[in-house]
Amino acid sequence: MVDEMGTLIEYLKRETALNALEKTIKHAQKVQECVKELDLGLQILLKERNLEKCYEIFHKVDILERDADKLRRKIQQDISRGELDPSIRQNLSHLVKRMDDVANCCTGVARRIATIPVKFWEQSSEETINLISQIMKTTVDCGQFLDRIVIDLVEDRKNVKEIARQINEHEHKIDLMNIQLRKSLQDTHYDVNFFTIFTAGNTFDILEAISDSIEGVADYIMVLLTSEKGI
Repeated sequence: MVDEMGTLIEYLKRETALNALEKTIKHAQKVQECVKELDLGLQILLKERNLEKCYEIFHKVDILERDADKLRRKIQQDISRGELDPSIRQNLSHLVKRMDDVANCCTGVARRIATIPVKFWEQSSEETINLISQIMKTTVDCGQFLDRIVIDLVEDRKNVKEIARQINEHEHKIDLMNIQLRKSLQDTHYDVNFFTIFTAGNTFDILEAISDSIEGVADYIMVLLTSEKGI
């Protein structure tokens, strides 16, 4: 009877972990949607100046981030109720929190950029507009690896290192472009108030933080991969 009970508990542990991991993959995909929608809204703002349309998309980013947040809470509730090893519970919780940081950064950009007057974009140089556009598109490319690295962690774990390397490379490209962007911004004369300049600078900081957060997910997964208790 004791052996049967022990087997049942081990089974429940595995089932709880598997359910949580499946939801974690869905969470990663929801976060990716945030990144893609932010890119769509940003490109419309930069290239078309269609404020109504881009603001509508930025609002959708906000909704997607809330959906991701609800999923994160559901995962945390599931693992808190399950018969899981404390280290596995902690690792899963930290993983979804790091992915949630990516969605939070997307919302941070969407909310702030919607407050920047169109006058700022009209006075921005072509170089500045192109750099912001390219940073965002490279961030989308970086985000494409999110669900892949989580899925590989759950499955055979053969490609985690390579996917993490790809994420690191994209993040580095974004860092370099961000330096160019800062220079381009300072080389441009803006006839806008100081708060607009402050808001724009803060927005670009958070834009860069999206890829930093994605890299944070990859780095944490690499830690889990080399950890004895992992997931």
